[in-house]
Order: sequence, then structure tokens, then C-alpha cells
Amino acid sequence: MSDKAVVDLNDIFPVKASVEDVQEKVAGWDVSPFKGKEVQLRGCSPTWAHLIVAGKLFGTAASVDFLMDDAKGGVSIPVFRK
Repeated sequence: MSDKAVVDLNDIFPVKASVEDVQEKVAGWDVSPFKGKEVQLRGCSPTWAHLIVAGKLFGTAASVDFLMDDAKGGVSIPVFRK
């Protein structure tokens, strides 16, 4: 069992999803598989969508990073750490 996980936001909701659509999808999203893991968020979504997902993971994941410019190799930006 790995301590790290990658969440691609494109797998959760469409790139052009509205705030309401993202909030609805995330509300029903089971985050228990990420308990205690270091999670990296990636995907072609607005920053606010990454923050909504990070908020859902808060209290479950050990840490969350946002991978910016992942198509170019990426820059990992810490969102939170336990």
C-alpha cells in the first residue's frame, strides 16, 4: 500500500464544469481511500476546483499538493500538511 496518490481532476468532472457541478461531484466523492496518504492534485481545471477538492481531502489525507503546469513537468505547490 503506497503512501502517495495522484488525483486527476479530469477524472472527477469535466474541464469546463461550473462551481456548482464541482461542488456536487465532490460532495458525493468517497475520500476514504486517501486516508493518511500524500495526495497530488493534477488536471486541467481552474485553481478554485483544485481548492474545492483539497478542502474535501482536508482531515483525511496526510498532505495535498497542487501540481501546476503538469504538462511541462510540473511544479508541486503544497496546499496543506498534517
